[in-house]
Amino acid sequence: MANHSLRQSEIDSLQYIASMTNELVQMAEASRFPMISYLLGMAYAEAFDVLRGARPARHAQLSGNPMHSRPNVKEHAQPRRA
Repeated sequence: MANHSLRQSEIDSLQYIASMTNELVQMAEASRFPMISYLLGMAYAEAFDVLRGARPARHAQLSGNPMHSRPNVKEHAQPRRA
């Protein structure tokens, strides 16, 4: 069952992501990095699930993802002065 709410460019991106993460999982397993392998496996599973329509294509805003948040300059610690 394909996800028909996706544009072709999104399908292409998800297929590429699934392919690359699958390769990276194999590399991580061969190098005995279990946590990296697990996390990459989760990314693979998510991409595959969205492709087949098992998960919605678009979740809430990515603001909860620390990789997508932009730091507020005022929040950075100021350097200590002697």
